Amino acid sequence: MRNSIIASFLSLALASSAGATPWHDMGPRAMAMGGTGVAMAQGPLAAYWNPAGLAQMYGTSGLVVPAFGIRLEATGRVLEGANDLFKITDACANLTADCTTANITDAITRFDEDGNGAMIDLGSSVALKLWRGAIFVTPLAYIGATPTGDLVNTGACTGGAGCVDSNQSKLTLRGGVFTEIGFGYAHEIMETGLTLGANLKGIIGKVGFHEISVATVDAENGEFDEFDTNTKSSFQPGVDVGLLWDIRETFESLPMRPRFGLVGRNLNSPKFKQPSQAVTAGQPDKLTLQGQIRAGLALSPMKFWHLTSDLDVTENLTLIDGYNTRYFGVGTEINLINSPRFNLPLRVGAKKNLSNTNSGVAYTAGVGLNFLHFHLDIAGQMSANRTSTSSTGGSDDIPNNAAASIQIGLLFGNKDEGVRD
Repeated sequence: MRNSIIASFLSLALASSAGATPWHDMGPRAMAMGGTGVAMAQGPLAAYWNPAGLAQMYGTSGLVVPAFGIRLEATGRVLEGANDLFKITDACANLTADCTTANITDAITRFDEDGNGAMIDLGSSVALKLWRGAIFVTPLAYIGATPTGDLVNTGACTGGAGCVDSNQSKLTLRGGVFTEIGFGYAHEIMETGLTLGANLKGIIGKVGFHEISVATVDAENGEFDEFDTNTKSSFQPGVDVGLLWDIRETFESLPMRPRFGLVGRNLNSPKFKQPSQAVTAGQPDKLTLQGQIRAGLALSPMKFWHLTSDLDVTENLTLIDGYNTRYFGVGTEINLINSPRFNLPLRVGAKKNLSNTNSGVAYTAGVGLNFLHFHLDIAGQMSANRTSTSSTGGSDDIPNNAAASIQIGLLFGNKDEGVRD
């Protein structure tokens, strides 16, 4: 039965090859543990990570108001090339020595390398879990910037054919806000420790598009505001399906309470209308939220100590042309203080994009403060790799990706019990 379920997941998720979004690390607990949550899914946010977790025998119920997270990433040398091209264009306008064809060509070449781009994803969720069900409102926002270089208009001159002030190098901004409103439910199969769950949701998608000329960009005069103006809204249904196997419920002699999870998000690959500006620029008429599959494994050597890992089964396209993601993450949680009234969990982890050899390991960490039923959790993420915003390097170097998350909740129940009696 498990094999047939997995085969169904794969066939649904791979039915559409057009996709647009990476996996968002919803909630600080999962973010702090290397972006892992499929096998640890519990409480209201189980509806996002793995709806099968809603039926865990020892899970939590309650209200999350809200969980919020943001992540930013720059790939390749897009920031360096764009910044240098803008500076050189300004130098040409002022007739300084930096205005040379060689400098212009070099900046555009760095700007337009394969896989270059920048993206941001934000997520928030208000979720209520009671018994084996949950209702949720989860807005997810994704914006990607893909560079296109113009190696024709590279002359160290102004006001003439082929001059740099006519350069058409650009950043194409694509993305949208996708608000999921839905209900999740899960059920355990005959006290085996195997639970199945699903979400039925409606998704309100607002898709945006804009092209920005790097050589002439003027942020102060509302250049970036056009992205909010060139939008199209539409509605689509969405389906998530998950399974979670608490293996020790089946084989009680196993140590460390192993759990295996598998989840498929947006398995119907919902498609949302693009604004007319995108279609005119050669984009497809619809933006697809690609079906995604992720697997996870969790162990609990002790009641206060947990180990977890997640792996994207599908390779996920992004809003940066030529840049895909397939994350592998590991993490741990240790409850430094573990009492019924007061709990202080410390979490650390790491994650890596296996689809990109130049993507460095991102390190994660977070802490929680749980007093009675009140929960406050925070987390952060930072890459070991750095990217430069200028060819001069040095102090202009910044991490190529960073993230942060915070969550407030009112939760009930003991989340880390042993085998059922």
